[in-house]
Amino acid sequence: MLQIPFRFLPWFAGCLMVGLLGCDTTRPDQDDLLVVEAWLETGQALPPVRITSTLDVAAPLEPAPPQGDLRVQVEVGGRIHTYLPTLTDPLIYMPESQDTMRPGPGQTFEVRVEGNGQVVRAAGVLPPVLRLLQASVSIPDHPVPVVLLDSLQLGLDSLALDIDATTGFVYPVQVSVEWEGADPEGWIEARLQPSAAFSSSLLDFFLLPSQVFKESSAVLRNPGQRLWEGVYAVPVASATAPLPEHDLRIVLLRSNDRYAQYASSRTSPVRREPITNVIGGLGFVGGISVDSLRVHVRR
Repeated sequence: MLQIPFRFLPWFAGCLMVGLLGCDTTRPDQDDLLVVEAWLETGQALPPVRITSTLDVAAPLEPAPPQGDLRVQVEVGGRIHTYLPTLTDPLIYMPESQDTMRPGPGQTFEVRVEGNGQVVRAAGVLPPVLRLLQASVSIPDHPVPVVLLDSLQLGLDSLALDIDATTGFVYPVQVSVEWEGADPEGWIEARLQPSAAFSSSLLDFFLLPSQVFKESSAVLRNPGQRLWEGVYAVPVASATAPLPEHDLRIVLLRSNDRYAQYASSRTSPVRREPITNVIGGLGFVGGISVDSLRVHVRR
């Protein structure tokens, strides 16, 4: 059986991305809340702001547009930008006027939404630019056998030892990623995204296709450079099957501790929505720096 000394919950799970999609269940003692999402990226143009409303538990699971007129402003470095709803999507707000502003590292920002008797705001600071330097891929010569347990059956019948299991083979692909511009106060989210959905959530539970971690905890390669290693699985039909060729997208995102709490809480089974930094509402408004690259994986 494959034994990997890593364990991390997969990126896509839990909560139906309530904070992102605005399909949260409303608390019984509260009116509908505004759900605000915006990602200000260092060195990039001002982003769209997505605004929805929370839904009653009996409502269809669809994004609910906010009711009434909203006043939406984004302030960056002391300069206020007015946002208006787009004609094609009532959930999306964009800057009223074209602007060539590119927020720089260390600049403060605040997103403020007023309307429906609510004042919703969130603030933050743009992180230093993250630049991905290189990545290397390590593939074993042969696939390894694994035992895939039915997690539901295991939870229900473990005392009776009635466990449904199947045997298969996987190539555990190890990926090493290096980047520069280390931020001593920063947090990193690393993701390995193969072009085909090879791994199941059960396999990913024992591997490390994604992780959120304090940047200073990563291996220091050179001054100002850090290293992260992750693993994803490629299932194959037999012990002699070759590794299927595929593309791999590697993504690194730098932000702060509030984003780390938000990202980690998306998979929490005991929460109705991820942790928010929005005052007076839900969702998340984050300052981020992102870089990615694609690698063609083959033996």
